[in-house]
Amino acid sequence: MKRSLGRLIALIIISVNGWGAAYEWKMLEAPQSLYVQQSGVVRYECTFSTSAADYTIDFKPSATETYKASILTQRDQIIKGKRVQTFDVLITPLKEGNIEVALDALIRHTTFASIENASIGRDNVKKYDFDDETAHLPKAIIRVKPNSVALSGELELEVRVDKRSVVAHEPVHVSLYLRGKGNLDQYVSYEFNISGVNVFAEEPTRDISPDSAGFSGEIRQEFALVGEKSFVIPKFTIDVFDTQSQKIKRLQSEAVAIEVAQGYERSNLLDPPALRDWSGWMRYTLYAALVITGIVLGEVARRLWKLRPRRKTKHFYDDAKTSKELVILLSLSGEKRFETIIGEVEAGRMELSEAKKKLGNLTTDKKVTK
Repeated sequence: MKRSLGRLIALIIISVNGWGAAYEWKMLEAPQSLYVQQSGVVRYECTFSTSAADYTIDFKPSATETYKASILTQRDQIIKGKRVQTFDVLITPLKEGNIEVALDALIRHTTFASIENASIGRDNVKKYDFDDETAHLPKAIIRVKPNSVALSGELELEVRVDKRSVVAHEPVHVSLYLRGKGNLDQYVSYEFNISGVNVFAEEPTRDISPDSAGFSGEIRQEFALVGEKSFVIPKFTIDVFDTQSQKIKRLQSEAVAIEVAQGYERSNLLDPPALRDWSGWMRYTLYAALVITGIVLGEVARRLWKLRPRRKTKHFYDDAKTSKELVILLSLSGEKRFETIIGEVEAGRMELSEAKKKLGNLTTDKKVTK
């Protein structure tokens, strides 16, 4: 099988620079004393005699009964041709007294034969072969002082209440914030009870990241309080070991009074508003004003309609000034339908105006506008 020139060159560089490289572990720093549940950083450094490209370090600190351990950060760099790898390990004591931090790391060296087989692509080679060696890291002795509270660090508490006045069965939302740096991963859900009030609590949400003091960030927990009568939200209290003052510090909020008004009932849904309820009176006054305005506008429109200019119909008998003139005009028209009116007027039983009204109902002459 054809060999890759690039792989062979890499193989030669690794075999010359990396084969048989020596290494040395050092403990650069470690806390001399901590309190229970207070985190501290132990920094280790592994220096190789060469660039050590064929070496890997598998470092997974394990916890014991006396402390918890985890990798906080790690850095791998080449300094003057030598590979230097640094690890920051977060140590959190669990018990009082002197604890011994003794950690191990696995140093893995890839064999020359394994690199050659992989580089030339032999079919029977599935993975690299390693020579493993366990390195015992320098020990750290830490004096652990007593601490009676679960949380430690530089923390602050904030409590927010969304409203101070509600109606019965309307929820009051409360938000608890715990911010800062410390062992925030040890926070447990806050619990409290209020007589006559239903308390609904959500699981805490954690926005935290690893830090030299343990973790830094914010924890938020939401509550909903539902009651039928007025009540008081008690003080939220959390005891924390303050790592700056080296003393237990009590974080607490102020008590908040919540006024609960009675909700609406079927029997009083149509009751008039109370005299002190000015918003209700203003609303009803507005409705009444709108109704009165509508009535006034309707009456004005009706009167204007009566005063509108009208087209008047002119009849041939309109110019008659006396009953006698009316009879003559009607007789000359030759219309038989006027005979009854003519007879009534001649007999004196019908006045001129009355006769003209009746003629208006009978006449179908063509209308003439003035």
